[in-house]
Amino acid sequence: MKNEDILFSVNVGWVQAEAKQRINRRLTDSELLLVKDGLEEGLGFDIETVFETAIDDAVRLAKE
Repeated sequence: MKNEDILFSVNVGWVQAEAKQRINRRLTDSELLLVKDGLEEGLGFDIETVFETAIDDAVRLAKE
């Protein structure tokens, strides 16, 4: 893999599908911007734990 390869992303379609399941409608553009802010804040809040768990699990599973 190259350094610039994307490992994870969330696109608008995915968010809209989740919204449809959760609230039975699509989100407005202003709601999407708020969701974007919330995702960025949530992922940035404890990203170290996410990285730690993902890396440790990958190393453990690769040995099996």
